[in-house]
Amino acid sequence: MTVDTAAVSENKKNNLSITKRDRRDVIRQVREITGLDENSINQTIEACKDGTGRYSLEQVISLLFDDSNLRNNLQRTAQATNSTSPPASNLPVNNPSAAGPTYDRSNDIITDDVIELSPEIDNQQPADDELERALLLSRETMEQMIDESDIAKRKSLDEPAGLKNVGNTCWFNSIVQSLYTLPYFRQLILNFQCPTINHSLTDSEQQALYFTEELRYLFALMLKSPRRSINPDRAIKKFKNTRKLCGVDFSHEDCSEFATHLIDLVELAYETIGKNLLNIDNTASLNCINPVNTLVTGEVNVERNEHIPIREALRQINIQMIGSTNIYDGLETLWLGSADESLSSQQTITEQRWLTRLPPVLFICLNRYRFSQATKQTSKIIAPFEFYPELYLDRYMLVNKNIILNKRNIAKNLYAQLHDLESTLNSYLKYPCNDESFALANAIRVVYEFATGCRLNPTLPKRTDQVTLDQNTTSRSRQHSTVPIQPSHISSEELQFIQNTLPTWLTEVEAKCAGIREEIRRVKSELKQLYDEAQLKQMRYTLHAVCVHEGSATLGHFWTYVYHSDRQKWYRYNDNEVCETTWNDVFDAGIGGQRTQNDRDEPRVPSAYLLVYINADQKLLSNDIQFELPSDLQRVLDDDLVLLQQQIESVHLEQLQNELKTVCERIEKQQPIHRALAIPFFAGPNAPSDSEIIKPVLDSTLRILKAYAPRILSVEVDRLLQEIVDKEIKIYSHTANIITSALPHNDYRLQHVLSYFSANRVGTIYRQRAMYDIIRLTSIPNDDTRLRIFKLQAQIVCNDMQMSNDEVQEYQKLLTDYKDFRSVIAAFLAGCQLMNEDKFEEAITYFCVACEYNLRLSKQCTLPMRAMDSCLLFRARRLCFERWNDVVINRFKTDPEYRLDTMTHQFLPCLMQLKLSSEEDQAYITEIQRIWCLLLDKIEPTERTLSLEEFLQRLLEQPIGQHYHSVSINKHQLVERYDEAVRDLIHRYPSFSGNTVEQQQSQSPNRSNRASVSIPVVIHHHHQQQPQQQQHHNPTPETMPTIDPRGSSPMQQGDDEQDPPLPPSLS
Repeated sequence: MTVDTAAVSENKKNNLSITKRDRRDVIRQVREITGLDENSINQTIEACKDGTGRYSLEQVISLLFDDSNLRNNLQRTAQATNSTSPPASNLPVNNPSAAGPTYDRSNDIITDDVIELSPEIDNQQPADDELERALLLSRETMEQMIDESDIAKRKSLDEPAGLKNVGNTCWFNSIVQSLYTLPYFRQLILNFQCPTINHSLTDSEQQALYFTEELRYLFALMLKSPRRSINPDRAIKKFKNTRKLCGVDFSHEDCSEFATHLIDLVELAYETIGKNLLNIDNTASLNCINPVNTLVTGEVNVERNEHIPIREALRQINIQMIGSTNIYDGLETLWLGSADESLSSQQTITEQRWLTRLPPVLFICLNRYRFSQATKQTSKIIAPFEFYPELYLDRYMLVNKNIILNKRNIAKNLYAQLHDLESTLNSYLKYPCNDESFALANAIRVVYEFATGCRLNPTLPKRTDQVTLDQNTTSRSRQHSTVPIQPSHISSEELQFIQNTLPTWLTEVEAKCAGIREEIRRVKSELKQLYDEAQLKQMRYTLHAVCVHEGSATLGHFWTYVYHSDRQKWYRYNDNEVCETTWNDVFDAGIGGQRTQNDRDEPRVPSAYLLVYINADQKLLSNDIQFELPSDLQRVLDDDLVLLQQQIESVHLEQLQNELKTVCERIEKQQPIHRALAIPFFAGPNAPSDSEIIKPVLDSTLRILKAYAPRILSVEVDRLLQEIVDKEIKIYSHTANIITSALPHNDYRLQHVLSYFSANRVGTIYRQRAMYDIIRLTSIPNDDTRLRIFKLQAQIVCNDMQMSNDEVQEYQKLLTDYKDFRSVIAAFLAGCQLMNEDKFEEAITYFCVACEYNLRLSKQCTLPMRAMDSCLLFRARRLCFERWNDVVINRFKTDPEYRLDTMTHQFLPCLMQLKLSSEEDQAYITEIQRIWCLLLDKIEPTERTLSLEEFLQRLLEQPIGQHYHSVSINKHQLVERYDEAVRDLIHRYPSFSGNTVEQQQSQSPNRSNRASVSIPVVIHHHHQQQPQQQQHHNPTPETMPTIDPRGSSPMQQGDDEQDPPLPPSLS
């Protein structure tokens, strides 16, 4: 597979560029969009690579969306891989290779060449634009995709509902799930009453109302819908409509920014309601309090040096990660400056902020992104940062300012001691030597071992004249050492000095280090317990939600942990997946981590990004109450239930269709093609255009399939299809007597091939086979899954249907005869139309062709119903000859210049065929001969007499040789045209009202015993002779094949015929 750059517009081809992209980045975000596992995405990337190893992101995503077969194969492969892997509980902890051959490139960096469309101006857009564009193009397809997760139901409404990721929307889902699970906020949204939107409102107010109303609908579904996951697409679209109004313009959506804008929009919506009430009642504003503002807004006292303190609103808190290791230090650094003067010297704190009023809900964003002025790139900070299930804010309150300032002075002294101790410890642990450093204790051990060949006892020895050595340690040291390195010469006095002095030094160094470490622990413990007083634990907040981000600064994935206070449990909300978890899992996922050696690029460790705390004393925030949906939300729920049922049926239908496809593919691989499937009418490269039998009955077939389609999931498909076939056979089971009684005015055989088969007493197996073939070859839109299931089932039945070679040949002959029968009717109708237009020379050609076909059909079988009403056809031909003959005689009499060449070369050859036909035709030839002979006696002997004598001589001869006709026929709407043509003939010529069928049957024995000469007729497109239809019909003519004396060849297909209406019901 190669990248199709031809699909790119010409003005963009010049902007194609190759960008280096980390495979992990691509897989992570494509996985979020498509829902497929990493193995499947990686396989698709490999499949999309061209000969140079490059691939297009847009092609990768489009292939995953558009190619349902590939998608299903990848999912089956992934499932098979997972099913063959042993359970996690059985895997040895220290053997990661036992986990099976899963795709894991966490420790392997792959950089690919990705084909992208570069911006017209350099550096105009970030490198991720191509991926964003591909995701945007595929998002609409993603929104329409239905899978098992869309129809999965909750065990009960108490089970938390997830949100579907409709294409890079984890940022939306994580925040909405965090806020929805907050009972008080959920009640605010559900109780929101959108006022009537009028032109007096600003665009921002209107958009805020629209979004809040859609968010209300989403909350109602999350509360009452039986779905396990809800589709938030409508609310997301409403929010995106507000982005320009909010000044939001970010390509990679950020959950903290979205939280801010969501709160602002809901607050604006409530503010708009207040304005609406003010227009009704001027006193309404006195008591109008915005509940959203009260919920999330606090107040701080800002003190700037000697200036008068000012008050500011407090909304979302953004903590800078640099220099902070936990949430308390981060808040202190943000508001008061760090008590650690070593850090304060790096900060320019010119003000202090003291809390005067706390919001009930506190949003704390951990700013983990850092922009480098040198590289002009953003990187992510993944340093560990501790947060706690409980947070006390007393140490930041203005009422505790004096206490806090005193404790900060204590903290400053403790930090100073801590830094001194750490500096002293580092002097022992990092003893300088030239340009390097080493631990002093280790240096003493190395020197001692070099001089003595022994290691010091790990237990510090007491000072004695002779140092006691651990013999076991010595023996182990010498046993495991290679060739010992010792000084070439050392005196006993020098050795004695080393053995007495170095252990003493080692004891002193390690004792001092141990004491310093103990002192450091003490100082840290005092710092930690500095604010651990009952007086400073009055303002308690509990952790409600933790939004976690995994990925780089530009790409990644968000999910949320939420604490359900009513259940005393933590839950993990990862888009549509919701599961119970523990605080340990929450802390491990949110604390962050250090960069590993293999992470040469940006790290992928998850880390907390947004913390939501709620005031523990305000029970109203977390107390859930029963909510009954009002009528408008109940309608939303009812509509969703209807949609859910439709989606369930859609998924089940798709599953059934895939099962039938699999059966068909297996049959095609295992079994040879049945001979009946190779019949030219129903198979071959031109099968779609071979519509001779399909098109006339297309509407009736689709009508009955659609009538039975709603039952396709409640009844087995094969039984239902058999019922359809049996019903169609019964509808078109006209007997020969019924068809005969309707002739010549109506011919039911034209309505359906089944009527033709029934009239000729064809066996049931041929009728069933014809109906199954019609169904399997009927053109059905790709989006009509139910009808396509019928089509596939008909294909399976045709493959399984047992037909002998004789039956196949008979079936083919029946189809050929039916097509020839329709050709006869089409030629007859063309002749009638031309005769009515007084184009007798052209009309007689069509009548001759129709008669020749009809004679062949009637001679090949004993049943008369395979051919057209011969008496009617012959009468029409005689009438045409009669009118043509009258015109010629009149012109011959009145026009001295008129010549009989046309009569000699066209009229006579056609007229001679009447001698091979019925007795009436032979009698008519005799009458023609008599009329022309009488004319010879009436004219004067002239040159015209010689011409007339020559014509009479030819007229009285027996037919010899072969005569060819070239005609074009049209089989469009034969039923309606036939009825109209017969009525017109009877109206114009009352002699046609006789019982032509009885006359035909009475003449058939004589005709069957009479020898005949087949007249080959070459029939092809001849537009000059093609009859003109009505103005509103312009069908494509069909060419009739050459009539072979040995039999008929198959009819060509491709006309624009439309099927007739259903036949009248017959008792």
